[in-house]
Amino acid sequence: MSLFPKKLRAGCLLQSLVGLAIAGALYMLTFALFAPWGFFLGGTFHLFPGWQGTGRLHASSGDFVLYFWISPTSSGRTYNYPAVDGWGRLCTPRGEEFKLRVTGGMHERTGIDTNGKTMHLSLHQRPWYYGLTGTWDSRPRLELRGRWQNPDLVMEDEGSLSRAFLPDGKLYQGPPRNQPAVREKLQVVLHETGWLGFAGGCRAEAK
Repeated sequence: MSLFPKKLRAGCLLQSLVGLAIAGALYMLTFALFAPWGFFLGGTFHLFPGWQGTGRLHASSGDFVLYFWISPTSSGRTYNYPAVDGWGRLCTPRGEEFKLRVTGGMHERTGIDTNGKTMHLSLHQRPWYYGLTGTWDSRPRLELRGRWQNPDLVMEDEGSLSRAFLPDGKLYQGPPRNQPAVREKLQVVLHETGWLGFAGGCRAEAK
């Protein structure tokens, strides 16, 4: 037998639901006021502010597949320009997978329309245990720069992929001072994808 009457339990549940609804409304209102562009990335309305995309980098060593999602953030902003952060996954031609932290933003203020606006993204590996130890290898580190061409995000890697990976598609893990020179600069067209785009494994991409 429960120590609490059913009416009391129901009342507590209702209060919890109301509290969550209010918190969610305040969360959405904050973005609507300070980052309305987050709801319209790619030129279409999203119920939650943010965007998730995927694209292939056609390197001489094979295709690298990049997945990521981003959402507005107030941290790391310069001159109050729009900033984003999020997470991603890079699949190599060898079937290896690297989980990446994503940060970046735009270089000019914008309303709800970001079409044609320049965008940069920095990506680096951040393992799940990063908060438990003071040091870890953040490679691979990638830099993408480009602009929104709705509904896509068209970017270039500035040679960062060829510096991070060897010609056989293997991650370079030697001394940073011997990091490979730029061999090629790649373009990647990132298309919007649903959340299920993150569900597959990298070994499936390699087949």
